[in-house]
Amino acid sequence: MSVRKTAAIAVCKATYKVMRMMGRTARALPGKLALKVDGNLIRELSEGHRTIIITGTNGKTTTTHMVQQAIINAYGSAAYDPSSTNLEQGIATTLCLDSTLKGERKSDWAVIESDEGATKRFLPAMHPQVLVVTNLYRDQVDRYPTWTTARDYIIEAIKGSPETVLVLDADCQVTASIADAVPNKVVWFGVECDPYDEGIADYDETVDCIKCEQPLSFKHRTFAHLGEFTCSNCGYAHHEADIAVIAVGSKEEKSCVLTLRANGTEITLPVNVRAGYDIYNAVAAFAGLVTLGVPEHQVVEALGRFTHAAHRFEIFDVEGTRTRLLLMKNTAGCNQLVNMLVSEENPPQNLVCMLGNEIMDGLSTEWIQGVRWEKLVTPQTKVIVGGPCFEDMKKRLALAGVDEQRMRVQTDYAALVRDIAAMDEPVTVIANCSTIEALRLELVKKYEPIDYWAE
Repeated sequence: MSVRKTAAIAVCKATYKVMRMMGRTARALPGKLALKVDGNLIRELSEGHRTIIITGTNGKTTTTHMVQQAIINAYGSAAYDPSSTNLEQGIATTLCLDSTLKGERKSDWAVIESDEGATKRFLPAMHPQVLVVTNLYRDQVDRYPTWTTARDYIIEAIKGSPETVLVLDADCQVTASIADAVPNKVVWFGVECDPYDEGIADYDETVDCIKCEQPLSFKHRTFAHLGEFTCSNCGYAHHEADIAVIAVGSKEEKSCVLTLRANGTEITLPVNVRAGYDIYNAVAAFAGLVTLGVPEHQVVEALGRFTHAAHRFEIFDVEGTRTRLLLMKNTAGCNQLVNMLVSEENPPQNLVCMLGNEIMDGLSTEWIQGVRWEKLVTPQTKVIVGGPCFEDMKKRLALAGVDEQRMRVQTDYAALVRDIAAMDEPVTVIANCSTIEALRLELVKKYEPIDYWAE
């Protein structure tokens, strides 16, 4: 092994250890420094792993956690990043921590979450056995200004790894079009039923074909632009899914039971998820795992024991106030949160809605205008707004019908925790990436998150 690689691993491990002693997450900087020492580190350390990469607009973090928990449950260990740092530096840290100083891997498996834009830089270096693409939406318009920007990055990446098997969302016309640009083998997944009893009320009213820009027609729709589509003008059409959700039953606040059609057979899959997008995440994880070679019965058992990642359905007991954290990222995903919340037996009456515009969030906040807040809030709903863009959030919620006398501003996260502690009713926090991370950092100074799924 080269001296350069040894030095890079040592730098990463030492930096990680020091940062963890300081209480930092320590997933980006250690890998960034390691890559400065050895720019080929990802290529070299990924050799020999059975690797699955998950990317897409919505769901990649949850799908990644489902996959890694299943692999650890089945095989004991895997290289993965629990903090979901999905750029090159985070992946370098993950691989270094899973290696000895001599560069020998500790795990046979690697489960990697990838930012859509980052795939073109490291997927050809890793040559994964499987790439899962959850979906591709309009998201972070400063980074992905068109429907197809992220897709084109992914296509460029796949062209450098022709042996990788693609696991693609058949219901997403943008994701599905990847298959037309590359020769890789494809396994299709989808959802062929309504995620909610009341049906879907938040799909895009019109969706143009990405091939000929004429309106698509749909035989069945789930939400946003997803569904069984056909273009009568150019003939672009939905692929039949190899693995599909055909029924959603036993719907509880925290869980449901999926019936899957998997290559001609029916499988019952209990899962600890409930939102419509999480149903897509579950079937994507199932498809990715069986494509990777994990036996179906082990996948079913492992997914039934799944617990969410940080910020996603975490519960804190804040001096007796049950506080639930929900992450919003874009219009389609937030609308699914709204659908889930209004379908609960007791929809939330106390909300904390926070909005930021850091790089991790996307610089534009216009997407909140398309969220159907009107379904969730009433004049009686109590709301605290926060984050750097609280004015945008406040205006949108007032337009949705919240009484401004029942809405107040709190931009200090420590003070917000104290405000929550003073409440005597459950609180639901809906916030985007930077703001929910900042609030959670304050919460964990004093409170341990409850295992939401074990309540």
